Amino acid sequence: MADLTLSAQTRTTIGRQVRQLRNQGLTPVVVYGKTQSPQSLQVNERFLDRALHSGGLSRLVQVDVEGGDHYNVLIRSVQRHPVTHRLLHADFYAVNMTEKQHVNIQVIGVGKPAALITGLMVYQNLDSVAVEALPTDIPGAIEVDITKLSVETPVTIGDLPAIAGVAYVADADETVFSMIATRAQEVEEEDAAATAEPEVIAKGKKDDDE
Repeated sequence: MADLTLSAQTRTTIGRQVRQLRNQGLTPVVVYGKTQSPQSLQVNERFLDRALHSGGLSRLVQVDVEGGDHYNVLIRSVQRHPVTHRLLHADFYAVNMTEKQHVNIQVIGVGKPAALITGLMVYQNLDSVAVEALPTDIPGAIEVDITKLSVETPVTIGDLPAIAGVAYVADADETVFSMIATRAQEVEEEDAAATAEPEVIAKGKKDDDE
């Protein structure tokens, strides 16, 4: 069973008239699926936003429709206003609870690398990773220990923790976290190289004159 729930109502307002819904604090949504014909619904914008901030873009959400229908969904896409960022529309994918799904799960680094010193910084190469799992096994996020991260030893998908019922889809050697030089360190190294270069050129010129 999903640990995120949303209440919804059947929607009859379509087209440009949906602006009226948004003025009432409602967001138009569509539920669809392999065996589910598209259904137009409306949900409370504030509650939908709360679900999204709780991991709704990867976690299973139970949608309870006024009148008795229930859907277990994954929120596939969300449209927001480019200026106000208010929710404009969302697509809900009704899942088969016995069928594995491919979803992207947020990755969170835990701990501080022992090798972290001045001039180096932790860089997150992947904010999320693709996994395959049954809807009830999809985690809200994946935490990985990065205390052993160093310049020579990145954290890869193969280093992510094993989670029951979850399979990582990407290559195990793909980098998730790495350690890189900060811009200040790069500039310092570039300046050092630039200072040394005239000496080499001068020496070459002297040899040519001789």
